[in-house]
Amino acid sequence: MAAPGAWPRFVAARDPSGHGALYGPPPWRFAGRSLTVIARCDAAAVRALLPAPLRPWGEPLVRFSVHSLICDLGHGWDWAQANPAASQLHESVVGIAAEHAGTIGYWDPFLWTDSDAEFAVGREMYGWPQRLGTLALTAPHPQRGWTTGDRCAGQVSRLGRAVLDAQVTLAASGPLPAPQPPFVGFFVERALPDPSTETLTRELFLATMREVKVEGHWHGPATLALHAPELAALAPNEILGGQVNTVSWIKGGATLVTRSTEPFPRPAWG
Repeated sequence: MAAPGAWPRFVAARDPSGHGALYGPPPWRFAGRSLTVIARCDAAAVRALLPAPLRPWGEPLVRFSVHSLICDLGHGWDWAQANPAASQLHESVVGIAAEHAGTIGYWDPFLWTDSDAEFAVGREMYGWPQRLGTLALTAPHPQRGWTTGDRCAGQVSRLGRAVLDAQVTLAASGPLPAPQPPFVGFFVERALPDPSTETLTRELFLATMREVKVEGHWHGPATLALHAPELAALAPNEILGGQVNTVSWIKGGATLVTRSTEPFPRPAWG
């Protein structure tokens, strides 16, 4: 018999105990802390990262975030508290504000995480392009919290090489006064290769977060260093600043926007 919090028939590995599955069925509940730096980047570089039919929304502002999170992975809060090694994780997201048919949301072309469960559910179910990495985020003082002059740093590396470093010096409480969509809608594209037909099906979804709460804002001047070669085109023209905050949300379903199928690309040496 499967143990509580185990789902033997949901995702691989489907062993009888259920403990092989990396995550349970939705909804998944998240809560944690975030550092975000907002930068104005090259408009052409931002546009080049958006798949059709998405279009850039507003100014070419890009969100560089590092999160320290707890997630119940579909097993419930009691499971999350009893299994900190599995439920506690970090994630870093590069987010672009996008629009389609009057709907505004984020398109995240690059993500990193240190959780195999988050890596798996992100890519398998939604198409978030998660990659594994090593991440760290400064925590607030455990008793007094944040105060003026504190610094919060987020650091991301992958395969022994630096990806990005973000830092904000806290100047005042409240959110950073920069235009950005609410943390609610996210455009994601799942790519499904079919080895029997050698075709690739692309599915663009709009994933909607529920019961979003963003609190405890502090903001101030920020620095951002991009090291990974895939981020080179997003070198900031201007850094608007950064903020820290707490955040919680529920992630579940999504709405299909487009679906298309194409043959596998053939490499020149194939």
